[in-house]
Amino acid sequence: MLPNGKKKIRIRYRLSVVFFGAVLIFGLIFYNYMKSTTLEEVLAEDRKINFFSPNPSSDDKEDGEAAEGSEAPDAGADRGELVNPVPESEAADESYLDDCVFVGDSITYGLGTYGVVPSSNVLASISMSVMRIDTEQIDTSMGSMTVIDALTELSPKNIYVMLGSNGAAYATPADIYQNYQSFLTKVMIACPDADLYVISTPPVTNAKENSSEVPIKNSNIDELNSKLLEYCNTNGVMYLDMASVLKGSDGCLPADYADNDGMHFKYSTYPVFIEYVLKHVRK
Repeated sequence: MLPNGKKKIRIRYRLSVVFFGAVLIFGLIFYNYMKSTTLEEVLAEDRKINFFSPNPSSDDKEDGEAAEGSEAPDAGADRGELVNPVPESEAADESYLDDCVFVGDSITYGLGTYGVVPSSNVLASISMSVMRIDTEQIDTSMGSMTVIDALTELSPKNIYVMLGSNGAAYATPADIYQNYQSFLTKVMIACPDADLYVISTPPVTNAKENSSEVPIKNSNIDELNSKLLEYCNTNGVMYLDMASVLKGSDGCLPADYADNDGMHFKYSTYPVFIEYVLKHVRK
């Protein structure tokens, strides 16, 4: 042995060179392999599937199994192209309302209060607004819960949503719409098989529009309804232009339709509301 362990140092040095050389060669081989191989090929070889193929062939599936990655069928495809606002047609029988749930604020709440439809078919509260509808608890036939939870429990065939009146005095149409479309998306997720209708936000009276205390501008309501119509067209949702029926020649809610506050409906207005719904059911 050489003095001071020099032989051991030389052997260790040679082993280090050999190890480094092996790592370098392996790295070059792996680099060339990856350079000529796509991620799709690697995954396909490893999992034996065509990972990026949106439409696997029928040979890759068992009989009756849906194709992975294929689009969900259009629930309304057999009814033809969606037309919004939903056009008038022969009135549906009043029994149609048994399969409907109405969601909204104090105006919608009146449907149950006046007995126009069973209160169990109304998911609304006097203070409800589109800004709070995700979190506010309401009284239902199943107990106190959020609207989304109630819809999940009820799983209705038809859902009618009318919001936007509460909050219109202080929130912009854009702010209301942002919350509105978020809520509608959650409704579609909770009840994917239901027919979803958005009812346009109703106008207010001329007196309410020009009130010195908490006025609401019909121009803002019109802007919101325009955004809602666009949303419905984009997302395959039915849109009812109730506002056009409730407007007078001046573009405002007639005083004969309105309660003293210029926004809420009189009892006699609700039959007009329901008649419109029954005559505008998508066939």
